[in-house]
Order: sequence, then C-alpha cells, then structure tokens
Amino acid sequence: MAKQDFTALIGKAKENQIKTPIQKVVPIKEKKDEVLFSLHIPAEKLKALKIISAEKDVSLKSLINSAIDEKYFAE
Repeated sequence: MAKQDFTALIGKAKENQIKTPIQKVVPIKEKKDEVLFSLHIPAEKLKALKIISAEKDVSLKSLINSAIDEKYFAE
C-alpha cells in the first residue's frame, strides 16, 4: 500500500469551513406579581408537606399559598 498524501485533503477541508448556525434565545417577559421568599422550617415538617402535596396532586408552592390564604386572607 502506498502512503496517501493527506495535505491536499486537509487543505480542502480547511477551505470548506462549516458555519454553525447560532440560535438566538429570547426570554418571554411575563410580569408576575410574585416575589421569591425563603424561610427555614424543620425538616420533618417539610417532608410532611411534600407528602401531603403529592397525595393531593398539587405543587408544594400551591399547597403553602392556599394554606396562607385560608388562614390569613379568608373573609
């Protein structure tokens, strides 16, 4: 087998550089009337809340917000 000259092939590959398309990501701007709030609660209470939210098939956020609404904002 004869050795092949790869320099011509390399030169040809360098000439035909592929331009990778760039995707522009534009976030959807939604105005939410929410603020991030963090607090410390006992681990066992958090575990129990997660179980309750799973049983009721609602998010933990929704569960806590509805409990706050019922306790402090019910008329």
